[in-house]
Order: sequence, then structure tokens, then C-alpha cells
Amino acid sequence: MQADLLTIHQIAENPLLATATVRFEKKTGSEKVLFRPLLRDDIFTFQQFLECLSEVTRQYATHPSYDFECAQRYCNEIDHDDILRMVAIAEDEKIIALFEFNFRLDEFDIKRYCTYGLELNPISDIQFAPCISDEYQNQHLGTHLLHSMIDLAKRFGKKRLIAWDGVLTDNKQAIRFYEKNNFKIFREKYIAKDGYECYDGILELT
Repeated sequence: MQADLLTIHQIAENPLLATATVRFEKKTGSEKVLFRPLLRDDIFTFQQFLECLSEVTRQYATHPSYDFECAQRYCNEIDHDDILRMVAIAEDEKIIALFEFNFRLDEFDIKRYCTYGLELNPISDIQFAPCISDEYQNQHLGTHLLHSMIDLAKRFGKKRLIAWDGVLTDNKQAIRFYEKNNFKIFREKYIAKDGYECYDGILELT
């Protein structure tokens, strides 16, 4: 592995290494957001983000809860070896999106992808999951943030993004998002560990 590849520890020590400014066009005009790693002192702002998510958005997300306990847990997991969480900060300083990387591939996922003729590799593959606040959905923010995540994945030496825990088969909005951004969605249904029907998705990084 190349010695100059980025690491989670480096980001925890210096979050500016993974911080970017993203400008996108909303229905009401242009807006600029700060996209950076989640920090330890984000607990209360992040709690507000979680609590404001609608029931529909929560249905399609995979967080253990949407309260202070979850916010505290995520903010305390900074510098863990297998998870990187990035947040988008609006001009009013509210967190409006959470994008996650999972560096650890589950045996359940590895075996399932073998049925598609694909061999997952923890060195080259990384799992990815997005979550955007309701008021910022369907305004192209997700695509802009995904491009930033792709750039970041390449700095980790990754060559493919895997939809983390797949995408629920009835989540048409998420399926459109993935396909619009060149993910290959496998239409073979599988039952996730939480009992939901899902599709897998993968993106080759170029």
C-alpha cells in the first residue's frame, strides 16, 4: 500500500485534511456548505440533526436511534479504525447531512457479492451511506457531497464504493440517486440482517 495514503487517524488529528467547501443550487438559489469530519464537540448540533429527521427518512436510514445517545456515541467514535463520518454544515451552522464510510467488510456482504461474480476486497473497497435532512433532499446536494466522498475514497486508495447495507427495495428516491450517479444496482433482492428487502449497489471509481 502506498505510504502517502490518507488514514482515519490523520483526519482525527487534523480534520482540515478532509474538509471542503461545496456550493450547490437550491430551488431558492445558490448555497455554500462546509463538508467536514464529524467532531467530538458536535454532539448537540448532531443531536438536532437526528431529531429533525422525518419518520420517512428514519425508515430508510440505519442509525440505532435519533437522539442524544446516538449523537454522543457517534461523536465519541472519532478515530475508530473502521468508520469515518462526514457532515455538511449549512450557512446557519446547522448539520444538514451525514455521509459515512465503513472500512470493514462483513462476511455476509462478501459472500453475497460473490453471487454477482464480484470479489470484494477490504483494501480496494469501502462501504458508503448517505443521509440528508428532509429540507435539503431533492436539491442536488447529495450528488455534490458524493463527489467529495469519491475524492476522499481515492485518497484512501479505494477503487469501489459499496452501498452500505444496500438500499431498501421500496426506497425509490435512493435507488434513483445511486443510479443517477453511476452505481450498478443489482436487482436481486436479499434479506438484510434487520429483515428488510434490499438491493446491492456498487460504484467503480475512475
